[in-house]
Amino acid sequence: MAVSTVTLSSITLAMTWSPAGPHRIFGDATALAAVAVCMALAVLWACRWPTQRQSVCYALSVLTCTAIVCLSYSDRLFGLLGCMSFAVLGGYIAFFHSARLLVVNLAVASATALTLTIMLAATTGDLVRAVCAFLEIAVALGSVPFAANALVQNLGVDVRYSDVDPLCGLLNRRAFYPATRALVAAHTGPLGDRCLAITMVDLDHFKHLNDEHGHVVGDRALITIADVLRDNTDQDAVVARIGGEEFLIADLIAHARIRIQAEHLRSAIASTVFGITASVGVASIPLRQASVPRRDVIDNLIKIADAAMYDAKRAGGDQTRHHATT
Repeated sequence: MAVSTVTLSSITLAMTWSPAGPHRIFGDATALAAVAVCMALAVLWACRWPTQRQSVCYALSVLTCTAIVCLSYSDRLFGLLGCMSFAVLGGYIAFFHSARLLVVNLAVASATALTLTIMLAATTGDLVRAVCAFLEIAVALGSVPFAANALVQNLGVDVRYSDVDPLCGLLNRRAFYPATRALVAAHTGPLGDRCLAITMVDLDHFKHLNDEHGHVVGDRALITIADVLRDNTDQDAVVARIGGEEFLIADLIAHARIRIQAEHLRSAIASTVFGITASVGVASIPLRQASVPRRDVIDNLIKIADAAMYDAKRAGGDQTRHHATT
């Protein structure tokens, strides 16, 4: 963005030495002022990523400066050519801002291009050339930014759902890690005896359900279990499906409630209409030791919870185990 801004500003600066450039005195002054503003904004981009408000100010400032510069050119046709800069700005707005700002950009660009078209037709007497030049600019102004906006919207949907299990609507394993870190980072209350608890849930003998009733029933069972886990954990808890019949839960919970919560989940799963049970393993660490836990800390808790779950499964299933870490 810094390079693009400097390049377009340099073109305006160079045009002050051209007969086709800005009108003398007033035109040069306004063009140079616009260049100064854009150069300052380029420095902002070169130094750091701007805030949302700074980015909006950048877009509006460049929008205004572009209109001023295009209208200041002596050669109205070159001014129309300069309106292509609005399309570049529109692409930027489409990626980072709302459609409302995109409409503002289009409105200013259209008004500028239309004004230059009228001036070009009046100066040259060639209405056809002026209109054709305007239509070429209009195609770029209308198609490039809004095509970029549509692309961003579609990509946004893909990105939003790339972290979601398509069957159950829970997070997947990849999304579990950042969501768990965010859960811990968002905690602002007293630590007390609260822990970061990672719960591993594995359905017992789930393959038999698929074999006897088919995968459609198995899928319905998984969706039901996902709903059970969501309904029986705190609203802020992180619930993920990491495998065929394996689920992970991250929650901030008092140490005394960990076993109670695990047993509550086990009982809720066993009470579903599908008659399946689950082995539940929990690993926990005091929250005072888990402030924004690294990936290896979460990995270790998952490993311990997995071992606790297998202890429950080897004991016959439909049981819970808790392994605490210090």
